[in-house]
Amino acid sequence: MKKMIAIGLTMAMVLSLTACGSTATTTDTSTESAVTEAATEAVAEATEATTPKEGGHVFGYTCMDMTNPFHIAMRDAMQAAVEANGDTLISIDGKQDQTKQNDVIEDLITQGIEVLFLNPVDSASVQPSLEACEAAGVKVINVDSGVEDTSKIATFISSDNVTAGKQCGEDIVKKYPDGCNICIIENPLADSVVQRVQGLEEAIEGTNCKIIDRKSISTMDVVLQNAEDMLQANADIDVFWGLNDDVSLIILGAVESAGRQDDISVYSVDGSPSGKTSVANGGLYATAAQSPVAIGEKAVECAYDLIDGKTVEATFSLPTTLVTPDNAADMTPDAWN
Repeated sequence: MKKMIAIGLTMAMVLSLTACGSTATTTDTSTESAVTEAATEAVAEATEATTPKEGGHVFGYTCMDMTNPFHIAMRDAMQAAVEANGDTLISIDGKQDQTKQNDVIEDLITQGIEVLFLNPVDSASVQPSLEACEAAGVKVINVDSGVEDTSKIATFISSDNVTAGKQCGEDIVKKYPDGCNICIIENPLADSVVQRVQGLEEAIEGTNCKIIDRKSISTMDVVLQNAEDMLQANADIDVFWGLNDDVSLIILGAVESAGRQDDISVYSVDGSPSGKTSVANGGLYATAAQSPVAIGEKAVECAYDLIDGKTVEATFSLPTTLVTPDNAADMTPDAWN
């Protein structure tokens, strides 16, 4: 009981830091890092303590980063649906390290999972785990960010990430009809982010809106420094796009710290409670909202179909909605849609 209380308090601290991301430059980064690390360890400890219910089905979930509110919301939706049927979900953090995540998946297989809900750190380097699941007869449901080898998964369930990026790009073109200069922070290892950038680039193609600088990241600890470096190197930025709300809120903090919030519009993808609240309060300009809850519930639905011997569609692409100052108040800012 004490462990669960400690976990709850730790996770609450992380979520409060995320909600305050729009003022990231005033946050004690060493404290934030320590809290995030503690939260990850707490989640891992809770996972190891999970005991499958006798006679019930056992499912596994691993994501690239379980300190990310999106991945937490997706896990919680899965857990609620699985436990409603009297079954067990074992969830373990990939900790943004594919080697560690591959070890995690081996552990989940050993614990007797029948279906794995997989959000990979690296779409290509997760391959050994896909092969291990195939050899063990474990079905793989790929969620949110795709794997490179789709022949070894039962289905892929995600937001329509190309459209999410395109919605941002189309709004940028609308807001800046005479053209603008865009900086982006992306992650080429995450297929979902690659697709968002693809949609953004498609939307601005043939216009006077152009990407003038871009940085690639794989961990959150480098976001602030990259944002500050790009702001210093580019005096003519009109738009800053971040790969998700956590990243974009840090970017926003850097923009505000530089005193350039009146000149730069920050765009994002996620539609997290903190992201939508920021849009409603005049922080982020827009975020393309997706639903981790819908992804999680669809994943569990497909998992039971597979257990029952049914076939499922190869892909499910769930819609996104652009949240702007015009509609933010109608988008339930304090919750994932």
